[in-house]
Amino acid sequence: MSHIFVSYSHKDTKYAHQLADILKEKGFEVWIDARLDYGSRWPTEIQKQLDSCGAFIVVMSPRSFASEWVQNELNRAKRIVKPIFPLLLEGDGPWLSVESTQFVDVRGGKFPDAKFYSTLERVTPRSEGQASPHSTDKPAPVIRTTGPTRKLNLPVLFAVIGVLAVIILGVVLFQGNRSSNTTETPESMPATTLPNEVIATEPIEDVVPTETVPPAITAPQNELVDAKGAAMVLVPAGNFISGSDTGYDDEKPVHTVYLDDYYIDKYEVTNALYKACVEAGVCRTPDRTGSFRRDSYYADPQFDDYPVVFVDWSDAKAYCVWRGIDLPTEAQWEKAARGTDGRTYPWGSSIDGTLANYNDTVQDTTEVGSYENGKSFYGAYDMAGNAWEWVADWYSNTYYLNTPLTNPSGPSTGEYHVLRGGSWHDDERILRTSNRGWSQLEYFYNVDFGFRCAMDGTP
Repeated sequence: MSHIFVSYSHKDTKYAHQLADILKEKGFEVWIDARLDYGSRWPTEIQKQLDSCGAFIVVMSPRSFASEWVQNELNRAKRIVKPIFPLLLEGDGPWLSVESTQFVDVRGGKFPDAKFYSTLERVTPRSEGQASPHSTDKPAPVIRTTGPTRKLNLPVLFAVIGVLAVIILGVVLFQGNRSSNTTETPESMPATTLPNEVIATEPIEDVVPTETVPPAITAPQNELVDAKGAAMVLVPAGNFISGSDTGYDDEKPVHTVYLDDYYIDKYEVTNALYKACVEAGVCRTPDRTGSFRRDSYYADPQFDDYPVVFVDWSDAKAYCVWRGIDLPTEAQWEKAARGTDGRTYPWGSSIDGTLANYNDTVQDTTEVGSYENGKSFYGAYDMAGNAWEWVADWYSNTYYLNTPLTNPSGPSTGEYHVLRGGSWHDDERILRTSNRGWSQLEYFYNVDFGFRCAMDGTP
């Protein structure tokens, strides 16, 4: 069962331990330490407990604000996208670093009300007769735990067979014409052709019955709009550079990955697009219909073209399946964001406010596609900032050490799912194209979780 990690200044020990006792009485599992230096293994244990926790409570006071331990723990909890529950014990208001998360006012030494504990239970269930949805004995259900299946495309197969038939007939007829000396090779016919070219004369076309001529093989479109009205861009097949040797440990090592061609949404899924799925009776309404600074957001037409937020992984998955496609794999997302040359951001090596919505500059989402100069090499917008984006893969911090180098689809199971791209609230290090975030499948509390979809390259 996942536990609750309580972060606090040692000068607030009395309150923190009283809170921990209340949580334990209510059936929660809690990890809390006395902030003592027990040697070099102590930071490792803190990191271990933090990385495995189901929720993170930070007790805010001027003392914890000045604590390097607390700030480091909070920063890591944000990076790995833990559910964060700030409690304001002392001070004029919440810290800027947690402003995007609803805080609980416990000034005067109060303790949270019943609503807080019921909310906490949604991500970290109590132990009283309940099994944790993240228990390793019973992994949380997921529709797809392997990569996208590439189905046999019969039209393309028939097209290939038909082309081969044309070539064979052409050779036979050409040889027959040569032997009878009735026809010379046309002077306009080139001496050499590209490997995929098929040159057929008029008689050859007449020989093949009309009803058996297969559809022509055409190159994929660079952009398309699917049946649900979502614009998508093509990411051609080939290699790309994945990971970073200068980033966090879970980004290492740098490696080259091959992906088949695929399409990915040009924009993050918007309120309007997601609403169509809700109205069709397939998708669930977002957990909150406001955004960070807007009381009305999801249902307000003026924000139709803004990214849908307050959706969990299952919501994102259900929407993409409704469109007949899927969430992108982590590898697909990364290639679409960074191209083939290992760039730091979708557009290049540096970042500023003209390229992305980040670092609390706007302090909320912006309309999708607002940053024309911030689109990726393939023409996808907002792949850095604006909203975190769910992808299909389970998360493993060691996956890049032994990842398949062709069409990887992530671990077969896990406790968390991957998020990529950072949000309007995050800084430039989090927005790097190689950075990997992760969170529980069901996560309702931050205002900056969205997604986009992807599909096989043969629509």
